[in-house]
Amino acid sequence: MEEEDRRLIADTVNVMHELRSELLEFRGEMKEFKTQAVTRLNSLETEQAECQKNPTVCATARSLDAHTRGHAGAKSLAISIWAACVSNVMCAFTLFMAFIKKGP
Repeated sequence: MEEEDRRLIADTVNVMHELRSELLEFRGEMKEFKTQAVTRLNSLETEQAECQKNPTVCATARSLDAHTRGHAGAKSLAISIWAACVSNVMCAFTLFMAFIKKGP
């Protein structure tokens, strides 16, 4: 073997050691990422389970409750009755116009 061949083999071995150390670092980073992801997922699952057991804990349930509480009154009932009347009148008008356009 010549000196140049020995140098090439030594460079190759050095590159292989560097790649191995980089791979070990990457594996460590991936393990850390996996740990963080599992922690986040467990937290989300815990919050979801708690929200299902006790809806007052969940922000969405609280805002929905406040929204429905705001619509539970006499004013809401009157608006509902008016909406039903208007839709019935419009339905009758549409049917009437359909019969007129169809003709005898």
